[in-house]
Amino acid sequence: MAEYRIVYYDAKIVRFSYKDYAEGGKTSYITLKVHAFIGRLIRHIPDKHFPMIRYAGLFSNRWKRQYLAEARIALNQSESEDSDANTESSWAERQTEYTGADPLVCPNCDQPLTLVGAFFGNWNELQYLFDRAGKDSTIPPALLRPG
Repeated sequence: MAEYRIVYYDAKIVRFSYKDYAEGGKTSYITLKVHAFIGRLIRHIPDKHFPMIRYAGLFSNRWKRQYLAEARIALNQSESEDSDANTESSWAERQTEYTGADPLVCPNCDQPLTLVGAFFGNWNELQYLFDRAGKDSTIPPALLRPG
């Protein structure tokens, strides 16, 4: 139950709204004593080690292949239609397609980029590391204040 459905609580009674499908889906209200409310609420908490829906039925790994094949037959779909959707391109391929430039190749010298590490900390220390490596120590203004 979502918290917004509880409209009143005073440690003795709870008043909450619900969708009354018997009345055509209109919003109705019930007022219960706290213990009765908790009793109704905890009925919906599954037992320890209870298999939830993702582990049972169509979505279980044990039966997914069989049920999926039967569903495809029922929907007159071939297996190849769905198998193309499962082959997702890598991040670098998507970036290359989007920008037209390979993000894993240096735009200046056309050499493959290698991740050396990630830096978190003082920008002055980062400039020192650039100077020590003999690289240009000027950091673009956009990087000086990230975010």
